[in-house]
Parts: sequence; C-alpha cells; structure tokens
Amino acid sequence: MPRRGINWAVEVLKRIRGLGFPVTKEQLRERLKDFYYHGIPATRILDEAEKESFASPAELLHELAEAIRRLEERGELPVTARRGINWAVEVLKRIRGLGFPVTKEQVKEKLAGLAWHGVSIERILDEVEKESFGSPAELLHELAEAIRRLEERGELQPAA
Repeated sequence: MPRRGINWAVEVLKRIRGLGFPVTKEQLRERLKDFYYHGIPATRILDEAEKESFASPAELLHELAEAIRRLEERGELPVTARRGINWAVEVLKRIRGLGFPVTKEQVKEKLAGLAWHGVSIERILDEVEKESFGSPAELLHELAEAIRRLEERGELQPAA
C-alpha cells in the first residue's frame, strides 16, 4: 500500500483507465475491487461518496478525498495523507484541456505556482527524468516518484 495520497490517486487513475466519463459508482466498483486505502476497501470509500456518478477523473478523486475525510472524522480511518489526493486533484484540474502526450514544459506552465509541502512544482518536475507524459496517470506517477526521491535525499519531508 503506497503511503502517500498522490500514489493512491495514481493507482485509482490506472484502474479506471479506459472508462468513459461520466462514470457511475457501479462501474467503478468493479475496477476498484481488491484495492485498499490504509486497510479500508476502496469500494467502502466509494460507498461513502455522496455522488452516484462522476463527470471527470478530477471530480472522482475529489469525491474520494472527501469520503476519506468523513471516514477520518468519524474515526473509521486514521488521519492520512489525504492532502496528497487533494494535490493530485489540483494537478488534474490545472492540466485540464491539455492534449496528451504533453511535454514537461507544458506541464510546468499549467502548474506554475503549485507546491508540494513547500517545494515548488518546478523543482519537483526538474527531478523527473522524462521529458513528456502520455497520460495524466503517467504524469502523477512521475511526480510521485520525484517526490519520493526528494524525500529519500532529505530535500523534502515525507508526507504524514
């Protein structure tokens, strides 16, 4: 189980690849079965979401983050790296409209001013070895890996 919310968001995006939006909870249930977030089945988190359908991947991740927040508030889930999920949602919102594949420079333009735990997106993207990305999931994966490397070198504090 990845420990950062951004990795969880990447895994959700990988599992829903190929689904046309809007998508219903029932369509998502099959794709998210056998996937857990801090020991809680993703389908349980999906059940907690207030909406029955989702217009976009960003809306889906936002609603899942809100469902996790409610579970945390009720003590059914330990406080987690939900900020990572919210950060992934923000990335998806900002890149909306970009046609994939996209270059690192196009991503830098769209994400200007965004930071992860005080580290600018430009610094994180400089850590990414790829110069282009074929999908939003690939972009989020590469960002998560860059963050992991920065944490390992002590240049960034690990997410709680």
